[in-house]
Amino acid sequence: MRNNSFHGRIPHEFPDVQYVDLSYNSFTGSLPSFLLLGSVEHLHLQGNAFTGSIPKHVLNPEFLFTLDLGDNNLSGKIPHSIGQFSELRVLSLRRNNFIGQIPNSLCQLSKMSILDLSNNSFSGPIPHCFNNMTFGKRGANEFYAFFQGLILFFSRRVVYKYVGLQGREPAFTMRGRNEDPYLQYGPQDEVEFITKSRHGIYKGDILNFMSGLDLSSNNLTGKIPYELGQLNSIHPLNLSNNRLIGSIPKDFSKLHQLESLDLSYNSLSGEIPPQLTNLNFLAVFIVAHNNFSGRIPDMKAQFGTFDESSYDGNPFLCGSMIKRKCEKTVVDQPPTMLYDESEGKWYDIDPVVFSASFVASYITILLVFVALLYINPYWRRRWFYLIEECIYSCYYAASDMLYKFSALLYK
Repeated sequence: MRNNSFHGRIPHEFPDVQYVDLSYNSFTGSLPSFLLLGSVEHLHLQGNAFTGSIPKHVLNPEFLFTLDLGDNNLSGKIPHSIGQFSELRVLSLRRNNFIGQIPNSLCQLSKMSILDLSNNSFSGPIPHCFNNMTFGKRGANEFYAFFQGLILFFSRRVVYKYVGLQGREPAFTMRGRNEDPYLQYGPQDEVEFITKSRHGIYKGDILNFMSGLDLSSNNLTGKIPYELGQLNSIHPLNLSNNRLIGSIPKDFSKLHQLESLDLSYNSLSGEIPPQLTNLNFLAVFIVAHNNFSGRIPDMKAQFGTFDESSYDGNPFLCGSMIKRKCEKTVVDQPPTMLYDESEGKWYDIDPVVFSASFVASYITILLVFVALLYINPYWRRRWFYLIEECIYSCYYAASDMLYKFSALLYK
């Protein structure tokens, strides 16, 4: 029922279904809370004119996998009861009028893969507990379900091609909650999300492998939590157009699956971590209009593909990419002590301490040497042989010199 011209309020006599898509119509009024009370698993209400806030009380929150309320006129705060949606994988509240801080109860959504809170009026810091959400990370206890889902993913495509050869369209049904604990999205499901700076609609099985976080265009303040660097399975990360301060966490270099990182239009400072060049899948990197300083990362790997616009609006950055030379760093010389030679030496040696330390060191070395000769008979024999050779050499050298001297006297 999406993309039609339906208007007015949604009737209360709504069938008990699992998949509801009323997006991009002209429905008005408050959110139909009765849709959240049944067994709906995927609810798409984006692109309407709903007003009011998100209902605080939900009867069966464990059924919902997808909730898309984007592009409406919703307002108020995100209720703390949002944490009750224990199975929620996708939550999109983009382009509304929500206010207040992002509640920590969102972190209870441990199975979250896609979270889009962009273009609202959220304020305050980014919660430090976002690393509690999976964002595509598969734990050891989910490996079997993930592997089983891959088999289902490919086998369904084989069936599709086979049925297509018979001239019939394949019929797909929605999987139940307990049929597949990890892969919950079928070919009819779709989610809108911005990744790599492009708005796209992701549909079908690919949703089972998508993950992303978009907090752009809000009024978020404070530093970027280093815990975001633990979301090592996330693909796009967008924190642009906020009022964030501080530096880029070095832990971002651990986001090995990251494809898009947008930190533009903030008040971030410090150097851009050179370790980010280790992100081999990074296709979009934007840090424009901040207060970064120092040398930009080396133009190697993915960073060789980014142009000058990625660094615009940072007057203290330098590097060949932005055609601004970096000044040579001057190594600070150790301070030299100035003294007047007429005053004598600037240091003083205590003769008693010097003599005592010299004697102690000499005795220690001598004792160690004697102990080695006592323990090792081979080296002991070699040492005595060396002494004997030295004595004979000195004796014959002295005798030879004495003989030559005597010969000169008698001539």
